[in-house]
Amino acid sequence: MITNPFRYAIFVGKIINPTGEIYKNAFIVVNKGKIEKISYDWEGPYVDFSHSTATPGFIEPYSHVGFSRRFLENETVIDFSKVILDPEINAFDGINYSDPAIRDAREFGVTTIYTSPTNKVLRLATGLVAKTLVSQTLKGSTYKNKIIEIYLEGPDEYYESDIRMYIISKIRALYRDSTKFKSIFISANRIFVVANSSEAIEAALNLAEELKIIDKITIVGGVEAIKLASYLREMKVPVVYGPFWISDPLYLDRWNFNNVVRMYKEGICVSLSTFHPIIDIKLLQLTPALAIRYDLNEKEATTIFSINSAKALGIDNKVGSIKAGKDAD
Repeated sequence: MITNPFRYAIFVGKIINPTGEIYKNAFIVVNKGKIEKISYDWEGPYVDFSHSTATPGFIEPYSHVGFSRRFLENETVIDFSKVILDPEINAFDGINYSDPAIRDAREFGVTTIYTSPTNKVLRLATGLVAKTLVSQTLKGSTYKNKIIEIYLEGPDEYYESDIRMYIISKIRALYRDSTKFKSIFISANRIFVVANSSEAIEAALNLAEELKIIDKITIVGGVEAIKLASYLREMKVPVVYGPFWISDPLYLDRWNFNNVVRMYKEGICVSLSTFHPIIDIKLLQLTPALAIRYDLNEKEATTIFSINSAKALGIDNKVGSIKAGKDAD
C-alpha cells in the first residue's frame, strides 16, 4: 500500500480490476490518497512497478484481530442467563490496535479489516472496520459504517437448536419492546450473522425478513450456504465463507472450497475470510491462488478478495476496485 499526499502515478505492468477491464502497461494516477484515473499517458512523477501486477488491496471481511485468545475462547454457554446481546458494546472500545496481526496484515497486502468482538457469551455487539495503515489515532483509521454482529451459530455449534432459538427469541423481543434497540438495528449499515448450518442460515434470513432488515444482512461462516444458493441470490445476501483453509477435522468434515466456486458462479456475492486467529491473517494472500486452482480466472479470483468483501462490509463505494474516487489502497 502506497500513500502520498501529492498527485503522482504508479506505472504497472498489469492492472487486474474486478469491476473493469484488465490493463497492461498503464498508469494509476493518485491524488491526495484517492484514485484519479487509469491512463496510458502520464507526464508527471511516477513510481515504476512495470514488472508487477496491481490489484485492489486485500480486504479481510471477518476476523478477531485486536482481541486476545482468552477473550475468544469461552466455553459454549449452557446457562442462557449469561448470554449478552448488546449492540452498544463496540469493538472500537476494546480493540488492541497495537496487535502485531495488524502490522502483518498490512505487510501481506491486507489494507482493510473487519474485527469482531463477539464470542460464545457476547452474542450480539458492534464490530469495527478499519484500515491497516494506522493513522495517528484509531478513529482516524476506522470507517464510519456501523456493523451489528449476531453470533448465532459457531462452527462447533452445529444443530444446537436451543442456543439458536434462544438468541432469535431474545432479538425478536428486544426489537419489539426496545425503541433504542430497534433504532440501533435500523441505523446499522450491515448486520452480520455468524451461521453455518443451513438451518441456522435459514432461521437468520427468516428473522431478517420478519424485521424487514434483509437488505442489511451478511451471512458469515456459511459452510452450508450452498444449500440455500437460490434463496441467497434472490435476496442478494452476501456470504463471507470461512475460515477458508484449515486442517481441523471439525471443519474439513463439512468445508469444501468447491462450494465457494459454486456460489460465485451462481451469482452470490461470496468472499473469503481467515477468521483470524483461527487462520493467520497473513494467509489471506493465498485466496486468489486457491480460487484459480478451483477453476476461477484471475479476474474472478480478484473479485472474491476485493469488491465482494467490500460489498459484504458495505464499503464498496470506498474500496474494492481500482476506480476513480476510491481509496488508493
